[in-house]
Amino acid sequence: MKILLTGGSGLLGTEIQKHLSLYAPSHKQLDITKPIILSKKFDLIIHAAAYTDVVKAEKERNQCYLVNVTGTINLLKAYAYTPFVYISSEYAKNPTNYYAQTKKLAEIEIKKRKAPYLIIRTLFKPNPFPFPKAFIDQYTQGDYVNVISPMIIKEILSWDKKSQKLIYIGTGRKTIYDLAKKTRQDVLPMSIKEITTVNLPSDYE
Repeated sequence: MKILLTGGSGLLGTEIQKHLSLYAPSHKQLDITKPIILSKKFDLIIHAAAYTDVVKAEKERNQCYLVNVTGTINLLKAYAYTPFVYISSEYAKNPTNYYAQTKKLAEIEIKKRKAPYLIIRTLFKPNPFPFPKAFIDQYTQGDYVNVISPMIIKEILSWDKKSQKLIYIGTGRKTIYDLAKKTRQDVLPMSIKEITTVNLPSDYE
């Protein structure tokens, strides 16, 4: 099976390549923010490329939209009949900030197509947890990227490539602080209310 992976240099894309044989072009080789001229055919698209800086997205809205929404649309147009896997955010269900809104908008565009799609809502963090503080009042099903990536791959490989599905992938309900403590014992608790530059979600439900 010939698979195209976008976002191959990102946190998740790097992990996925450890487990799957696929084509992961660089940004220079494939700029999804521009109309895509087909050069290769694929049996499956895994779209993991994204603008992910939640704080900067509030000020860089055009760039965030260009990558997350326009980029997705360009891929859908180029591979209109190819089974399409989209890596979304678990917080896209009820967006509270611009980043999550763009992920939800991309999902809407994907749902318009008649071809098969698999939308995966999830969350993953670098291992070990990279920040000195973590939220005690933000809940997630997510986990570390090395835990989530094999779960994503398992779902993709077991998908029939014919249906249209939206699923959540995670390891059970927990706070970000609980997750952080698994790999960083010195992590300090903090509240999402302390962040004033962006409206952070408290829950994925």
